[in-house]
Amino acid sequence: MKKGIVVLLILTLAICTLAAGGSTEKSGGAETKANLEGYPIVDTPTTFTIFSNYDNRVFNSEWAVFKQAAERTNITLESVISLTNSNEQEAFNLMVASGNLADVISYVDGTELENLGRSGGMIPLNDLIDKYAPNIKRALEEYPQFREDAYSLDGNIYYIPMAPTLKFSAFYWIRKDWLDKLGLEIPTTTEELHDVLYAFRNEDPNGNGIKDEIPLFDRRGDRSSDEYLHMWNSSTEFSLKDGKVVYDPLESEFETAVKEFARWYAEGIVDPEYFTRGSKSRDVLLASNLGAFTHDQQSVASYEDKLQADIPGFKMIAIAPPISPTGKQVVWDQRSSAPGWGISSQCEDPIAVIRYFDYWFTPEGSTAINWGIEGETFAYDENGDKYFLDNIMHGETTPVLELRKYGCQHRIGMIQDGEYEIATMADEALKAAELYTAHPEWYPEDSLRYTNERLNMKILPEYDAQYKKIIANVRPYVDEMYQSWVLGTRDFDSTYPEFCAELEKRGIQEAIDIVQKSYDALQANLQ
Repeated sequence: MKKGIVVLLILTLAICTLAAGGSTEKSGGAETKANLEGYPIVDTPTTFTIFSNYDNRVFNSEWAVFKQAAERTNITLESVISLTNSNEQEAFNLMVASGNLADVISYVDGTELENLGRSGGMIPLNDLIDKYAPNIKRALEEYPQFREDAYSLDGNIYYIPMAPTLKFSAFYWIRKDWLDKLGLEIPTTTEELHDVLYAFRNEDPNGNGIKDEIPLFDRRGDRSSDEYLHMWNSSTEFSLKDGKVVYDPLESEFETAVKEFARWYAEGIVDPEYFTRGSKSRDVLLASNLGAFTHDQQSVASYEDKLQADIPGFKMIAIAPPISPTGKQVVWDQRSSAPGWGISSQCEDPIAVIRYFDYWFTPEGSTAINWGIEGETFAYDENGDKYFLDNIMHGETTPVLELRKYGCQHRIGMIQDGEYEIATMADEALKAAELYTAHPEWYPEDSLRYTNERLNMKILPEYDAQYKKIIANVRPYVDEMYQSWVLGTRDFDSTYPEFCAELEKRGIQEAIDIVQKSYDALQANLQ
C-alpha cells in the first residue's frame, strides 16, 4: 500500500506540475506582478498560501512580525493548515497526496522537500535568487554553512534554510560548588575529569553522609551516548580521517572510548540508570543534589536560580571539552540549519515570492524575525545595541517562547542572529557561550556535521534509500552492543571481532562508500 501511495503521489505531482503552466522562470511563463526593485513588492495587497507547522505552531498571519512584513511588502501569507492541527507529518502527507500544494512550503525534513523538488513539486530557486534576491545571494557567499545546507547534492536549491550564526549547540557542565568544597581544580583532560568525578562519588560533596552522588548523568543517555565517547575522539557514527570517511566503531579509538566509559560506569561515576532514566534526569538529579557533570544546552545555567533556596551555593559552570589522551580537543556536535521554506510548482508568481523571501534577509526583515517589533519586544540602548524588554525576559514562559508569540524565530529562510539568543542567557550560560565562541579551533571546518550526535549530512538521492536501509539495520545493533559493553553484560575484547564481522554482513562498507560519495559531492558543490 505504501509503495502504491508513493507512485500515486509522483503521478499526481507530475500532473499538477504540468497543470501549473508556465508560472516559473524555468517554463518561461506568466508575467509577474512584482516590482523588481524596492517596496512594496506588489502594488496591490496579495495573498499567497503557506504550509508551515514549526514545533506544533501552525503559521498564523496575525503574528505581529508577519503583519509588519505585510505592511512593508503588500504580501500576506495564509496558512493551509488548521490552527488546531499539530501533526506536521500527517498534514504534509495529506497535502502532497491531494495534489493541491501551497504556494510556500516549509517542512521539518529537508530531504522530503528536496525529493518533492526533484519530482516536480518544488521549483529550483537558483536562477530566481541570482536575478531577484540580492540579499539571499549575498548570504550564500558570506555564510558557508548556509550555502552548504541550501544546495541539494544535484546542484539545485529547493528551499532557503534557516541558518544559525552560532556554532555551539551544547556545553560540558560541572558543579563548581562541589569542586570548591573538595578543593579540586577544574579538569582539563579526560583523566583529570575521571579523577574529579571519582572524588565526587567517594568524598561526599553533598554532605549528607551517604554515598549517593551520581557524578555523570545525561537526560539523553538513551539516545545520545556519543557525547561522552567524543572525549576519546570516537563515536558510534561516521567521521573523517585525513579527508576520508570512516565508521568509528571499526576504528582503534573506539576500543579506548568504550573501555574507558565502561570503567567509569563500573566505578559508579556514571549514572546507573544512564540508559533508562530519560529526559527528567536533569531535573531529578540536580534538584536532589546528586548530579554533578553533564553535556547539555545553555538552559543548565537556569538551575542556579531555581535551586538556590533548597541548595545554597549551588553552581554549575561550563568547562572546555576535555583534552583526549591523544591531545585532541574537539567539539563534534554543532548547530545545523533547519529546512526553512521553498516555492511550490503551483505558485503563480514565484518572482514575487522570492522577493518576499529576500525581504527577510534585509536588515529590517532580519531584525524583525530575530528580535521582533521595536518598542514591543526590544529596544536600543545608548550604544545602539538591541536588548529585550521585560515582557520578553520575564514573561509567562521562556524568552524564546515569548518571542514566538510575535512570530519570531519561526521556521522560515533566514540567518538566525546568535545575538538574540545571547541576549536571553543567564550569566553562566553567557560565560559558556563566550568560552566556546572564543575557540573556533574546537570546531574543525573539515569535520562532518552532527546533530544530537547523529550524522547530519545530505546523501546523494540515488543512494538515499539504500543508505537508510543499511543504517536502519546497523544502528540498533550498534546501540545494543554499546550498551551491553558499558553495562558489563558483554565482554568487549571477546565480542568485538564478531561485532566487526556482523557490521560487514550488514553492509557497513557500502554505507561508508555512500557517505564518502555524498561528502565528495558536497565539497564539489561548495567550490
